[in-house]
Amino acid sequence: MSFINAQGRRLLAIIAFTILLCLSSLTGIAQETFHPVMGPAKISLGEKLAVIDLPSGYIFVNQEESKKFLERQGSSGNQVLGIIAPSTKEQNFFVVCSFDDMGYVTDTDAEKLNKDDILNSYKEGVKTQNDDRREKGIEPIFVGDWAETPSYDKQHHHVVWALTAKKEDSPSAPAIAVNYNTRVLGRRGVLSLNLVTGPNELSTHKKNVATLLSKTTFIPGQTYEDYVAGQDKDSGMGLAGLILGGGAVAAAAKMGIFGAFWKWILAAVLIGKKFVIFIVIGLAALCKRIFGGKKNQGQA
Repeated sequence: MSFINAQGRRLLAIIAFTILLCLSSLTGIAQETFHPVMGPAKISLGEKLAVIDLPSGYIFVNQEESKKFLERQGSSGNQVLGIIAPSTKEQNFFVVCSFDDMGYVTDTDAEKLNKDDILNSYKEGVKTQNDDRREKGIEPIFVGDWAETPSYDKQHHHVVWALTAKKEDSPSAPAIAVNYNTRVLGRRGVLSLNLVTGPNELSTHKKNVATLLSKTTFIPGQTYEDYVAGQDKDSGMGLAGLILGGGAVAAAAKMGIFGAFWKWILAAVLIGKKFVIFIVIGLAALCKRIFGGKKNQGQA
């Protein structure tokens, strides 16, 4: 892909990271022994970036251990800040914390978000990808509907949305997976708390993510309100762009980096995320193994 410039290569890296992140976590996490911090505790996310008041009932795997784990699975851990999981073995979910320094994302289109247009963009991208999948003898996958329509909390600058995936392009076809996304907008980019769980448990576990979001804040100087126009980095996109492909693909499409290839790449990101959640169904034992390590008290 020599026709892609340096910025394009960076976006491709972000896309690859997004796809590999949770896949790597699911395939190797059962063999890992972490040394997590037990809540309640105040956790630093990144270097002078954000903090989370980790509630009781949760553990936090620090950035260094999370990165090393992902790298051992063949994935890049450059954007990872840590992993949060419940402190009890009965619950099978975890949350991957990461930060994308894409720059400031404007929220001026918050009142203009067209959920139908965004959904159709996803569906069109996936159909384009499915043509290639069929040629390779791979079973196609389709976008279903919103499991949760895009919403924006203007006071706290939280963005939340969720989509379903299907094996058949039919309104009556059952959903096989759910992709639940949460973002916190900041001065330099976007903080992500991505939920990994089974579709049947989404309604329960998304409440846990809401709790964690409410406990997560950028430090003074890094907040959304601290942005200085003309001085700080600007992503060049709004909330709609962020929701489409998590930001990276939307930016690529906006800048014309990939030309006709952008829909194919958008589909790859979408499909990759869908299978991540689908694979996690019935994998409670994996999350139980997280808690095999010694649980340390203190600050990360």
